[in-house]
Amino acid sequence: MDALKVVSFLNRRADFSLPDFSEYWRTIHREHALTLVEAGFIQGYVQNHAVGAELQGLPAMADGSPELWIDALDTLERLIGSREYQQGAGPDEANFVTPPVLACVTHERVVQEAREPSAMPGAIKLMLVVRRDRQASAPQFRERWLGGDGTPLLAGQPLRLTRQAVVETEATAAFDGVECSWWPDLDTLRQAWQSRDPAAGGELIAADSLRGLLACEEVVVPPPPPAGG
Repeated sequence: MDALKVVSFLNRRADFSLPDFSEYWRTIHREHALTLVEAGFIQGYVQNHAVGAELQGLPAMADGSPELWIDALDTLERLIGSREYQQGAGPDEANFVTPPVLACVTHERVVQEAREPSAMPGAIKLMLVVRRDRQASAPQFRERWLGGDGTPLLAGQPLRLTRQAVVETEATAAFDGVECSWWPDLDTLRQAWQSRDPAAGGELIAADSLRGLLACEEVVVPPPPPAGG
């Protein structure tokens, strides 16, 4: 079974610079989040911090993206209602984040595991967020997206590639899919972006829905291994 992962996108408060936002998130808010790990709600926790760079023609999605691995759909409901969240991470978001926070529960599929694990530390991570074409039903999108149709959305060979599709129960989701790719450096990523086929995924992805986040991944709690791994 694919892993369940909560993917969220955060934008900083107007009075925070990007470095200040990242510092608060990786220190004060991180400690609140770790209480949720200790309580057993979260099985893996990754912070994706925006690097402050852009790709031409790609609308920026956010200033950061937390990824939380959970073991069941009802875990998120229990997490939000928990004392640890209500008295910690929940109210602390207002101290550095501007609402709304876009978040969806997704199934994750590892399309390509790391080809060069030693190159992963310090890699640039691109998170591409998509909405499905309305000609494709949600189940059709999920099956084809996780199956690798149109892989990858960029040219070139990333170090690693994963895809996430929103679970079928989320009828009003803020997005339908995410593709994450890791690249050795920003120049290589920009070359892959410039060489991409703009029509890639055209039968699945709504026109002009592509948004993205260029980030540096910081693993706080290593996620569980993929199914069968």
